[in-house]
Amino acid sequence: MKSNLFFTLLAACLLAFTACQPTSESQPDLAQIKSDLQKMEDAWAAALNARDIEALMSLYTHDAVSMPDGESTQVGKAAIRQSLERELANRPEGMTYSFQTVDVYANGSQVTEVGTSTYKDADGKVIGTGKYMCVWEKQGDKYLCAREIYNDDQPPAPAASKSIHLFNLPAGMTEAEWSAALKEMNDVIAGLGYPGAGYFFYKTENADTKDYQYYFEGVWPSAEAYTKIHEDPAFVASSEKLGPLYDKIKAVEIYRRVSRVQ
Repeated sequence: MKSNLFFTLLAACLLAFTACQPTSESQPDLAQIKSDLQKMEDAWAAALNARDIEALMSLYTHDAVSMPDGESTQVGKAAIRQSLERELANRPEGMTYSFQTVDVYANGSQVTEVGTSTYKDADGKVIGTGKYMCVWEKQGDKYLCAREIYNDDQPPAPAASKSIHLFNLPAGMTEAEWSAALKEMNDVIAGLGYPGAGYFFYKTENADTKDYQYYFEGVWPSAEAYTKIHEDPAFVASSEKLGPLYDKIKAVEIYRRVSRVQ
């Protein structure tokens, strides 16, 4: 009896010891995975730089979730597509991206990647850096992005040039009407590749204010950008279309061009 019990306990210990030993599955080749993901990031950068939305979408799982810098969480490929389309439409011409895989952590078919990003202008000058984290799922022989979060290292630079317009709402014009007009102008500006530039509409919070209850500003990254935008044929056409509406505001506004004091 004791002998049988001894061999039974010995067998149990051997099984437990064997189960605790590392296997090839629990020891992934992190160097190879890191190399594979760097290739994925190179492909990602190439798709961004080519503005190839279909190539970008092919890198996501169908239920992917993205948490981009300065935006709400995008759930699903349809929402991610819309976000990327806006990003590409607002990106300055000639701007390029590159990504560097820094570290990877593997668990079964999922891999978490930590990396850095670099942005350059059309002349190849570095204009920004950032970081990201991505959870990849291996489906067949290909990794797909299931979850991602990314942000910039530096906050956006404040506008270098503005135009300010103080006014009371002219008779016969509504807040919604003017807000829609400015949005139409901003859509044109975004299409020219100037994210963050455009017109922004405000109303005083003090109900007792009688004069200059409204304010809108034009925000421009530089004097050169202001000139380029205002001379562009698409902007000129939009300005002419909305001119009669703005003429009503010009008749009552205080207008100033201002530059940031360094």
